[in-house]
Amino acid sequence: MRARSGALRNGSRPNSTLWLPITAAAGVLLLLLWYAMSQSPSGKSDAAAPVATALGRAGASGAAALAALPTVPAPPASGCQTGKSLPSGVTTETVTVAGTDRQYRLAVPQGARAGTALPLVVNLHDRDQSVDQLEQYTGMADAGTRSGYAVVTPVGVSARWNLTRSAEVGPDDVLFIGTVLNDLTGRMCLDPKRVFASGFSDGADMVLELACALPDRFAAVVTVAASRVPDDCADPRANLLEMHGTADAIAPWDGGGPARTAPFAGLVAQPVESRTDRYARAFGCGGEHSAGAEMSSAALTAWTSCPTGKDVGVLAIKGGGHTWPGAAARPELGATVSNLSATVVALEFFGGHPADGRTVTGGGASGGGGTAGGGATRPAVPTTSPAPASATRSAGPEPSASAVPDSTTEPTTGPTPSPTPVVPSVSATASASPAAAGG
Repeated sequence: MRARSGALRNGSRPNSTLWLPITAAAGVLLLLLWYAMSQSPSGKSDAAAPVATALGRAGASGAAALAALPTVPAPPASGCQTGKSLPSGVTTETVTVAGTDRQYRLAVPQGARAGTALPLVVNLHDRDQSVDQLEQYTGMADAGTRSGYAVVTPVGVSARWNLTRSAEVGPDDVLFIGTVLNDLTGRMCLDPKRVFASGFSDGADMVLELACALPDRFAAVVTVAASRVPDDCADPRANLLEMHGTADAIAPWDGGGPARTAPFAGLVAQPVESRTDRYARAFGCGGEHSAGAEMSSAALTAWTSCPTGKDVGVLAIKGGGHTWPGAAARPELGATVSNLSATVVALEFFGGHPADGRTVTGGGASGGGGTAGGGATRPAVPTTSPAPASATRSAGPEPSASAVPDSTTEPTTGPTPSPTPVVPSVSATASASPAAAGG
């Protein structure tokens, strides 16, 4: 079995980016059942707390070496207040971090208007994977902009992420991505309650690092084929969905796997359920979790005693390898499930989870209205199966709010753009009655 050194290597791009149609009914059922299970009757409040201090990272030389970790500055005045905006389309941007220029790719949806707050997705690549390869593989920038999101894809030094915030690995990527968020906050109008993150493999591990180190900056995160939650993740506040193949040989479901090479020697994949449980407890959830939402290709486990409006769950991809569901096949990484799109599921999850539990009604500058009693919400299912595009293409057509499509019909595959995520009430949950087994 090969050592894990990155799922996609430079110069090894997928030959095909064909996405198969996504079944709308299955996606709605999946998220409805999860939202129904994950609501706590206790109404536990979301108390404010200081940003967790990064200490005791695996792979570092000790707590003393970490005491001087840089702190991400407070965000600047928002472009929503100053009237600043960035043009639609795809650009490569540069920020200076600790005296070094770093780059990120930015995609802004067509029709974005000055003063209208946009939601943002930060999408992180795997080790030895370029931003172009990530976009070809996931289609997140294409699908995200078509759904009304700005999408940023930061570039890791040496095509890797400093998962451990260790000088042996490289520059501090928490500081880098925090600086990117600040850069965009000052240059355009972003909704701070709708900043999200997704990532694949080592990029997923970096997403979890960000959720733990910068808990006030992300509303929700989706990780695909992750392997670890930082040991010191004391105060996360981002809703979490992990998608993980049950036949993943690189980051096995039960932990372990092939040895890592330098500079990550000694890092071992943690069991999916136990590390997610640790995150959930730090998030304020109890340890109770239940199985539900059985599909032909996936099964959901949700933590059921979380604070009102908060969600933590794992979507087990049955027979899936170390792969992104719905992407082009990568046989060397294991099986790829083709009838479920991780990109579509991630955008649906983001659409239903603004930072403070508000209902997102689509498109407004405020980003939504108030919820009624902290009830569960769900986003609309996109009406288009996203097609990955190269990072140099222009962003998709202007998104528009839309009524919820009939959840019993399959989405179309034509060029019509997906609507801006809409979150109606969840009356449909009354018809769903899965048998939930205690976890």
